[in-house]
Amino acid sequence: MTGPLLEFETEMFLSLFESDGLLVAAEGLGIDRILLQFMRVYSEEGSLVLLLNTTTAEQEYFTEQLRIEGVTHLPRTVTSDVQSAERYKVYTEGGVLFVTSRILVVDFLTDRIPAHLISGQKPKYRHLVEVVDPVTQFLFMYLF
Repeated sequence: MTGPLLEFETEMFLSLFESDGLLVAAEGLGIDRILLQFMRVYSEEGSLVLLLNTTTAEQEYFTEQLRIEGVTHLPRTVTSDVQSAERYKVYTEGGVLFVTSRILVVDFLTDRIPAHLISGQKPKYRHLVEVVDPVTQFLFMYLF
């Protein structure tokens, strides 16, 4: 899955990079390669991109791919194991962060995350966000 993007993948990436949008792609059409390209671009201090609801295996894979490519500001994972003061510090340092929608909601409601710093968010599996939780629905409709 590494290497340069194919022509159609590049077109999808550039289309999303140039303006806000939503990409719906069938399995096997390179969504992970496009996501990895976004992670390359935003893996730096000064930008904050939240990658929502990824699995541990996906987090490890993406981080390892970026490490192999020499990216120095690697993505980090924000979990409930990270103390609240430390989470604020992680958010303000920027880069790509793996976070669950539940942690995101709590951190927004408690002002731990500076919303003005967010460059973007990429829900990997948006359809897996629990639609029964009204707070989560509100935040996704209002913020994203």
